Amino acid sequence: MLTHEDVIQMKCNCFKAGIFDVLDLLPKQEEAMKILTNHSVSELLYGGAKGGAKSWLGCEWLLWSCLSYPETRWYVGRHFLKQIRESTLVTFRKVCKKHHIPVSFFHINENEVTIKFSNGSFIGGIELRHKPSDAEYDGFGSTEYTGGWIEEGGGVAYKAYEIGRMSIGRHLNKEYGIYGKLFITANPARNWMYSIFYRPWSLGNLLPGRVFIQAFVTDNTKVDAGYKERLEGLTGSARERLLLGNWDYEDDPLALIEYDAIVDLFTNDYLRTDETKKRLVIDAAMYGSDLFRMGVFYGDVLVDHTWMPKSGGKEIITKAKGLQAKHGIRASNILYDADGVGAFIGNKGGFIPGAVAFHGNASPLKRKYDKVTDYANLKAQCGYALASDLNEGKMWARAVTDEKDREMLSEELAQIKRGKVDTDEKLTLMKKELIVEALGRSPDFSDLFLMSRYFKILESLKRPAHERPLH
Repeated sequence: MLTHEDVIQMKCNCFKAGIFDVLDLLPKQEEAMKILTNHSVSELLYGGAKGGAKSWLGCEWLLWSCLSYPETRWYVGRHFLKQIRESTLVTFRKVCKKHHIPVSFFHINENEVTIKFSNGSFIGGIELRHKPSDAEYDGFGSTEYTGGWIEEGGGVAYKAYEIGRMSIGRHLNKEYGIYGKLFITANPARNWMYSIFYRPWSLGNLLPGRVFIQAFVTDNTKVDAGYKERLEGLTGSARERLLLGNWDYEDDPLALIEYDAIVDLFTNDYLRTDETKKRLVIDAAMYGSDLFRMGVFYGDVLVDHTWMPKSGGKEIITKAKGLQAKHGIRASNILYDADGVGAFIGNKGGFIPGAVAFHGNASPLKRKYDKVTDYANLKAQCGYALASDLNEGKMWARAVTDEKDREMLSEELAQIKRGKVDTDEKLTLMKKELIVEALGRSPDFSDLFLMSRYFKILESLKRPAHERPLH
């Protein structure tokens, strides 16, 4: 008669041989498990809706990997360590119970959020939230792992993903002949997962070594019927995202710009250019990680734009003067980001005398006799004005025709969010460093559109109060 140990060993042998029938997985889970043990794939994103048995699959994968390969090291990362303790470990125990894994085979430390196996294998819980004291995730990146699992990737910053993928494949992989694998589970979110996995997958050009599997609650025949009914009762973007797995919707109470408005930005051809209001907006980046961008607006229509991956002062000035001459824009209608490296453009450097400096943290624009405004600073004022104009279909990105540029701009506009919700304090925008964390880059393209609202707000303040647009 077979003992529990014999059955477990048999399942381990099947797992290593790529035979997963004995694990009693759902068809979509089995498809994912084959990829997780495939030597040609390094990263798998699995998800797309709630109820797709994502967490269960992650626990199955880590359990059998640890049991099959002694002394290996794995991690599971979430935004907060508390989430792993209160959710992931609960699911892990259920998976062990399903397979009758004796408690002598593993030990869970709730406080440290670790799982140690009797064969020497190890699973460590990692908190992936951004910490100013460890912005580079040095503690995480210095540890060597066999493989890893990022759970609920929608709450994880790009930098954490980047460090996480570099930490795997470094512990006993060569000895066992197993490929370093990063497993990511998530519901739809317009962050790095969208641009790195979902969007390329939808266009059929996902990079080699990466795989995306869309999973729905309908793929989970074992889910409680009441859970399905609750999901079907959702409405709006929550229904699109959590039930239908639509990655182009995001249920975020902080979001300022509607998704449909972002899509329409590229097709609002009913708008007309206003050549009496020619503006040149410059977001400069010298020798940094950000792109240098500049755009020409005729009223509310972007008619021309350019960018450079790295740029020095001379190159930027040459480009700026070229666009200025091409479109006949006077210096007082040139706006540049003066916070940081852009300061050399205007009067201080004397390259474009008369150009207007944009300081995001400056006081909001107002008439002399206005005592207060609703905004914390100029950038917030322009951000809310941009959201209002986009949601009302009052802007057109005519010059943005390249698909990659459109996708980049769309991602950045989706990250323009409120700093706070339901507060009597002045209106703020989400901090730029948080946007950089989510995107993995600076939102230089959307900054052009945000800064362009400076001129429109300035114009509105010159009109009688009853004629001014409300933002």
